[in-house]
Amino acid sequence: MFDLGQSTRMRTLAAAAATSLLLGGAAHAQAGKPSGMDDMPGMSGNAAGAKNQTASAKGTVAAVDPGQHKVTFDHEPIPAIGWPAMHMEFPAATSVDLSKVKPGAKVQFTLSGSKGNYTVQSITTAP
Repeated sequence: MFDLGQSTRMRTLAAAAATSLLLGGAAHAQAGKPSGMDDMPGMSGNAAGAKNQTASAKGTVAAVDPGQHKVTFDHEPIPAIGWPAMHMEFPAATSVDLSKVKPGAKVQFTLSGSKGNYTVQSITTAP
């Protein structure tokens, strides 16, 4: 038989955890960082002594900002750097021609960097 008291305790614990995440996220947002990003593998802002990594990924272009030379992807998981699928904006290397990149396009792209500071090095149309 299910204990209704246990159900209430579980909801209370879940609400407390959600509140903690939200408050932690607010602190990150105030610091100019997306909520919880430093806690993800490969995302710590401390790049001192970090080794550069290169990773390939697939995704959909969500937005392009040629003026700031940035591109936003809804990307699939990137196992090489331990990232789950997510929506992220990246700076693009000056060699990347963003005039050919259109929102909605399915692409493959290459990142290089370390500790959450990655730059798009190439973008090609996905097969």
